[in-house]
Amino acid sequence: MTTAPDLTTARDRAAAFTAAARAWRHGLDAMDRMSPAAAARACFQPGGPSLAELESRIRADRAARTRRHRAAA
Repeated sequence: MTTAPDLTTARDRAAAFTAAARAWRHGLDAMDRMSPAAAARACFQPGGPSLAELESRIRADRAARTRRHRAAA
């Protein structure tokens, strides 16, 4: 039989989600401060997408996030 989570567990879970979101945002901000080529080199792993493909994806992602930001303004 399972019991309902207590308030402490719910707060711990919420704190974990908040910490994860902060870490994600911090990493995203760090990558955004890099040029697309530098970000591609930082992400590159042998056997994965090429540097050119990574750079293309990074440019597309940044453009999409800029468009969504402008649309929301």
